[in-house]
Amino acid sequence: MTNTSTHRQGVVVGVDASSHASHAAEWAAAEAARRGTTLYIVHALDFEPGSAIVGPIGDLSADPARAAHVQVLAQTEYRVRTAHPTLPVVTELVHQSPAGALVEASRRAALVVVGTRGRGGFAGLSLGSVSLRLAAHSHCPVVLLRSAEHEIIHSGEVVLGMEHHESQEAVRFAFEAAACAGTRVHAVHAWAPYPGHAQDYISDTDILARHAADDMVTALKDVREQYPQVHVKISVVRGHPSAVLADASRGARLTVVGAHRHHGPLSVGVGPVIQGLLSHAESPVAVVPLA
Repeated sequence: MTNTSTHRQGVVVGVDASSHASHAAEWAAAEAARRGTTLYIVHALDFEPGSAIVGPIGDLSADPARAAHVQVLAQTEYRVRTAHPTLPVVTELVHQSPAGALVEASRRAALVVVGTRGRGGFAGLSLGSVSLRLAAHSHCPVVLLRSAEHEIIHSGEVVLGMEHHESQEAVRFAFEAAACAGTRVHAVHAWAPYPGHAQDYISDTDILARHAADDMVTALKDVREQYPQVHVKISVVRGHPSAVLADASRGARLTVVGAHRHHGPLSVGVGPVIQGLLSHAESPVAVVPLA
């Protein structure tokens, strides 16, 4: 993907010792190589939040309690450099909480990548803590890989979840991703059925689908002109949005959704639709911050 913001640089990946973090690092390295940018591998000592960045990693190696943290970074860097010998790689060991470290890193990054399962560090603490807090507070797009059990698919389509009057930030991110990968965008809009007592007021439920499809065509018009090489499929599906998008994510290389920012310092979630998607998606999920 092309970084359209000149003040944002590089792909950041948060890692720990779990297989899920290795999965995230593999995806992030491939993305950084595709973008022609630097990969920043970040590991948190997971001490009290608000601490400063520690000194050079070499200064910590004599402390057995911290040597394991250094080893996590070294092993991840070795795997990444083996797979991508020419990729610029920077490792960072931070004296900070995992979520806080990644949110801070997102201020300068073009993209942050993290796993959502594991034990401890970035990939652990369950789906409801590090990953959701990052998705809610990140200053740049975040890619979350739900499970190391799912194979990374680099050739699949890019799924774009669309609401009514979808923000252009998420749309452009999806089209940039598809253009870079040489694949198509599958734009998906889900609408929930009306309650049973309201069915008498609807003579033709297909009318809703047609109107939604027309709105999607209008919303995508400008970006399709900017990316004429990207083919687009439009789907309007009756069902709960998180379930519809999770189903569409099967075989996709990436699923993209937009999320409005939660400005409160204690807010964790990104809403039930995105949280449900993150729990069941079978592709990496990109959460694009919206104003």
